[in-house]
Amino acid sequence: MSLRPRCIALAAVLCAAACGREQAPAPAPGGATFRAAVDGVLPSVVYIQVEAARPIEELLPPLPPGVPLPEMPPGGTQLGAGSGVILDREGYILTSDHVVEGATEVMVTLHDRREFEARVVARDPSTDVAVLKIEPGDYPVARLGDSDRLQLGDWVLAVGSPLGLQFSVSAGVVSAKGRSIGILGTRRDGAAQAAPLEHFIQTDAAMNPGNSGGPLVDLEGRVVGINTAIASPTGLYFGYGFAVPINLARRVADQLIRQGYVSRAYLGVMLDEVETADAHVYGLSSTEGAEVVHVEPNGPADRAGIELGDIVVGVGDRDVETVSDLQAALAELTPGAVARLHLIRYGSRTSVDVELGAIRSGERPVPRPAPAGPAGIGFSVAQQGGRTVVAAVRPHSAAARAGIRPGQVILEVNRREIASVEEFASAVRRARNGVLSVIVVEPELGRRIINFEARP
Repeated sequence: MSLRPRCIALAAVLCAAACGREQAPAPAPGGATFRAAVDGVLPSVVYIQVEAARPIEELLPPLPPGVPLPEMPPGGTQLGAGSGVILDREGYILTSDHVVEGATEVMVTLHDRREFEARVVARDPSTDVAVLKIEPGDYPVARLGDSDRLQLGDWVLAVGSPLGLQFSVSAGVVSAKGRSIGILGTRRDGAAQAAPLEHFIQTDAAMNPGNSGGPLVDLEGRVVGINTAIASPTGLYFGYGFAVPINLARRVADQLIRQGYVSRAYLGVMLDEVETADAHVYGLSSTEGAEVVHVEPNGPADRAGIELGDIVVGVGDRDVETVSDLQAALAELTPGAVARLHLIRYGSRTSVDVELGAIRSGERPVPRPAPAGPAGIGFSVAQQGGRTVVAAVRPHSAAARAGIRPGQVILEVNRREIASVEEFASAVRRARNGVLSVIVVEPELGRRIINFEARP
């Protein structure tokens, strides 16, 4: 017997029951949903402290053009902070480029409070993505999601350490996708950035300085973005933040780890958004697409026959509604590949095949040589009146953060009495795992024990 009449009857009954009343809205996610997402990602989030020889305003998250910087102290060696997320048990950590730009020292604190000295593997200013490395270990690893599947209105969580408040969580929704806000087009020295790529996720989840490099997470606890910028007239949260989609950040990180730079497909054109006047000039029915306003002579686009005024409306099977859409589509292609671009040329649709060129961005910092001797632990000592005293302390070093101060008298190192600079140096060399337990005498406090890992 056929089931079709029963199915039709059942559908009619359901329709009749639903007609004449509004469908109940889907309930908002409950606290248990948020907690499960946080529990899934928080162990893989890290707090990053950076010592950098550059003005402190450069340690702030990027601000859109025209937004003034807040008042800052004068430049010099500054201590900045940000966030990151652990990619694997080899110790690779994904973060934002502007967090570690110019870094001379990088310290990473895990959620379980373990601390590690990190090195910058490589960084890519054109996407604001960087990769750090700590020693391999049994670390909790973040689950990476698919940012292409995000929809406007989806709930997301911003996780990080805003304003030094470590491992904080805020909630919001995806407010926009594919957002370009003009923050990556210029380098810190004022020169133009090579092929900047902005295709940000916009969210109203609260972000502040210190969130940069931390994950934007869906309600399954999967990382869907890397927080990078805020829209604010003050430098603090003012309504919207922006994140690099994880699909882009993951591709960039893979290349930075593998080769120390990023090689992206290159079209050889200058682009602009389509405005109403452009639509009238080119016979367009809408303002969707990317307008070609300059063609590089003998570049890939020129050789393929792309002309001034062409409107790119698609790449392969992907639609292009904005310049950011086109940049994101090209970023997924391999240099040397042939891409089919769909164009509108003065009202007529056409397609051209372009053999894409290559453009390189990113850099691998030159490792800084580790200081030798007692200076390599972040402070130096001297002999004064028969006592061994702390002579100088490196600012922001592990020793300084633990409480070592100039003028302290050193009595013991790792339970060995110290009566000379030579005995101090010998005790430091004997330290196991680089851990020092120092008993000092402070002028006002008296005897005090200070434990720390010996790092510059």
